[in-house]
Amino acid sequence: MDRVVGTSGRIAFASAMRNLLADVYPGHDQADLVRRVFEVLGLPIEGDGPEPCEEYLRKWDQRDAFLITYGDSIQQDGKKGLQSLGEFHRKWLKDWLTGIHILPFHPFTSDDGFSVSDFDMLRPELGDWSDVEELSKHATVMADLVANHISASHPWYQQFLAGEKPGIDYIKTANLEDDLSDVVRPRSHALLNHVVTKQGEKQVWCTFSYDQVDLDYGNPDVFFEMLRVVLNYLKHGVRVVRLDAIGFIWKEVGTTSINLDQTHKLIKAMRLACNAVHPDVLFITETNLPLLENLSYFGNQDEAHLIYNFSLPPVIIHALLSGRSDFIRKCIMAMPPAPAGCTFFNFTASHDGIGLRPAENLIPDEDIEGLRDHAVKMGGQVSYRALKGGGQKPYELNVTLFSMLAQNFAGEATMGLERFVMSQAIAMSLEGIPAIYIQTILATENDQKAYEETGIPRRLNRKIWKLDDAEETLSREGVARSAFDQLRALMSIRQGQPAFHPNATQYTLNLGSELLGVWRQSHLNEQSIFCVFNLTEKPQDLDLSKINLIMTEGWQDLITQQVVEDYNGVMKLAPYQIVWISNMDGRNRTESRLLQRYRDAMPV
Repeated sequence: MDRVVGTSGRIAFASAMRNLLADVYPGHDQADLVRRVFEVLGLPIEGDGPEPCEEYLRKWDQRDAFLITYGDSIQQDGKKGLQSLGEFHRKWLKDWLTGIHILPFHPFTSDDGFSVSDFDMLRPELGDWSDVEELSKHATVMADLVANHISASHPWYQQFLAGEKPGIDYIKTANLEDDLSDVVRPRSHALLNHVVTKQGEKQVWCTFSYDQVDLDYGNPDVFFEMLRVVLNYLKHGVRVVRLDAIGFIWKEVGTTSINLDQTHKLIKAMRLACNAVHPDVLFITETNLPLLENLSYFGNQDEAHLIYNFSLPPVIIHALLSGRSDFIRKCIMAMPPAPAGCTFFNFTASHDGIGLRPAENLIPDEDIEGLRDHAVKMGGQVSYRALKGGGQKPYELNVTLFSMLAQNFAGEATMGLERFVMSQAIAMSLEGIPAIYIQTILATENDQKAYEETGIPRRLNRKIWKLDDAEETLSREGVARSAFDQLRALMSIRQGQPAFHPNATQYTLNLGSELLGVWRQSHLNEQSIFCVFNLTEKPQDLDLSKINLIMTEGWQDLITQQVVEDYNGVMKLAPYQIVWISNMDGRNRTESRLLQRYRDAMPV
């Protein structure tokens, strides 16, 4: 095929796809690669038939927020995991957490799901594709594409060992004489695994573990295989695709083998292809990296729709434990506004613990060591990454957020609940979409039993709950119930405020070391919210003359409903008090027809 024939939309799509794949696979037949894309998508490359869709522009608003959970974090006798999860979500979370990120749900052999042995089915104990479809009726479902590697039990790897197609061409290998000294990895074991195959000895590239075998994206067949996996997700109701460990997928000898240009081009090609048939699909990249490298995954508004705000957990936790805003303010000020059509995924805890690498260049080494020591003091564990030239550096803190914040750096065990709630309120207040981990919802302490039974540090933060126990925890009077009620109340306030739109304007305020301040302003400038947090266990004075309370407006705290009387006065903030001072409560607004027309026309 020498040319692509069709309407202008089809030609434009084919041209864009050709340009991307030509840069990644210059030695391949470009027309054939484009033809294969059309074939996988089920679109005609010429003649009559459906056209590639145009991507939806209105992607999210202030009502959006996600739950992060494993498919079996909530269990119930006699029911599949996703059925129990759906029941828990509908009863307790549906009104304020509109999305569910289900961590890997395929059969696996290690790493709690991130070593996939079969992409075509779900683990039987979780359910099947119909259960994913049922969840999608009540929530926006996010699913993981474990893109970098497969389980050593996956048929592709078994075919590789046996010298059979197609797997023999799907696995990344290297030679012992290759210069791999610059390769960046989050693990300290040897990169290459020596194996004996039917075709002789091979050195298999294993970024994460010897049970997690890296795929070779230098073969375009691998890209098409993973595109088919994503399209199957979308077929069954998934609308947000999390690209796990995506920064590692392209490897080259003599380089860092992370964040290479081909990686970015393949993400763009995946997005372009999927949006052609599902214009509402969103891609989020999981790249646990320093800030500037993480930001690069927005591309030119044509790569990730969302990126994890990996810097947030360590800087929020440090601020609350130290009572100082220095480093979190530095972090927020360093974050540029997300490009149109993109935003941040703001979280404070996840299944992976608290990553420290994104805090590099934001928090000094001695303070990172302080976080490490505090995690150990609170019953946590620390994992390390190997450094070039020898040595190691803390990579991740394995501890629940609730346990981490139970005491501050000074050893004071009071007001842990207040620190815990404030950690979520900060994430809710910043530009982006907030996400709350299931163990945060339940104010879970370290699961020491699971860690001792398995020896896996991350199990400290991956407790499996019986549905009855989870509901009883949230029903009885206590710390967990109090935290849950406060989080739900804060989120319900947030949902009604246009100034909390994920792309609303954000300014960082300098209110002194003890206070953190952020000013959010809605797209049409009709609402401002001044978010101020007392990071200490002592009362603090907020000098209102330091924030822009316009004299012609009436101002009040959205949380307490306290009206601001003196715009140049002082507001007394209690220990760990949160205030959202606004000129209006968006839940009660009455808009003019003109304002509504403007709002409806906003592309975000």
